[in-house]
Amino acid sequence: MKLGIYVHVPYCVRKCRYCDFESAPLKGREDTVAPYFEQLCRQIRRAGEALGGSFTVDSVFFGGGTPSVVAPLQLAGVMDALRTSFSVEEDCESSLEVNPGTLSEEKLSAYRAAGFNRISMGVQSFDDRVLQKMGRIHDSQEAIRSFALARRYFDNINLDLMMGVPGQDLFSWKATLQQALALSPEHLSFYSLQLEEGTPFYEDYRSGRLQLPSWEEDRRMYHETLAQLASCGYVHYEVSNAAKPGRQCRHNLKYWTMQPYLGFGSAAHSFLAGRRFEAGIPPILSSQEALRAAEESCCFSHFPDLQKKELQGDYLFTGLRLIEGLDKNRFEQLFGCSYASVYGEETRRLIEEGLLRDTGSAVAFTAAGLDQTNPVMERLLNL
Repeated sequence: MKLGIYVHVPYCVRKCRYCDFESAPLKGREDTVAPYFEQLCRQIRRAGEALGGSFTVDSVFFGGGTPSVVAPLQLAGVMDALRTSFSVEEDCESSLEVNPGTLSEEKLSAYRAAGFNRISMGVQSFDDRVLQKMGRIHDSQEAIRSFALARRYFDNINLDLMMGVPGQDLFSWKATLQQALALSPEHLSFYSLQLEEGTPFYEDYRSGRLQLPSWEEDRRMYHETLAQLASCGYVHYEVSNAAKPGRQCRHNLKYWTMQPYLGFGSAAHSFLAGRRFEAGIPPILSSQEALRAAEESCCFSHFPDLQKKELQGDYLFTGLRLIEGLDKNRFEQLFGCSYASVYGEETRRLIEEGLLRDTGSAVAFTAAGLDQTNPVMERLLNL
């Protein structure tokens, strides 16, 4: 059974104004880094003792926070713990999130030596005014230089971009998009800003101090993105993700297709045998139960109705984000009932309204539906 692994690094240089992730500035917390990474390695070794023989790891993702703010030696130690605790496939996709303002050639060389083969770079924008409003620590030229450095060591790079942010309009977004495509990354993520409670952006918006692009302007940016990506040969495979052929993010596909993964570190979560839990492995899981856990990761039909209904909702929410749609055969394989028996009536109405389409094997958003993803999800889930 294939397994993904997520490792959370909760340190950054400073919090961006939109960020609600589990993270804090490294400055003043330097003495916590070594103990944190020691605990990470202990979690991994304990999980490996229980599960290492029943799963093979084919994706690893280090996120944060900003993993590139800590010493590469710490990250390498975790990679070593993963390799000694689990059977890691030779072609395992091993991703590292980085901030352009924290990179150097020495760091990038060390990342490659540690076993990372994919970089995910949080650029967000190539407009310096926008970057400043977002509270980013880098400017556009530093992002371009950092990408060039990363390219010396990595042939698989993702760029994260964000639209619908303060100070941005369609003209600004087009310039950011054109600069990103000129760099020719293997993968692009393009998310709309979400205002999260407790962030400076949220508080400023509530008090009327923050002006955001309209929903219509945000949608124009999204449509422009899809058009430019298609013209450059990228495959739009998830609502907010596109890649060159064969370069889709293997790890994130696990989240969207309900495949098992383990999360290690603060705020990390795992999904195994139909159960979600916090970092590592559930206390009740012994090595003797590991094989059953692997088998149960393939089918949830025997679960209690309430738990099964929750998992069906999770699969609907993630599976519909894929452009090819939610696989109806896999739905039946996982839950022992047809998609139509659970969501058929509302799906038919949404198809009649032009928001969903049925390909025979899958249910997917139409072009119009991609502009209404949240309302469609809410209707299907009766929220």
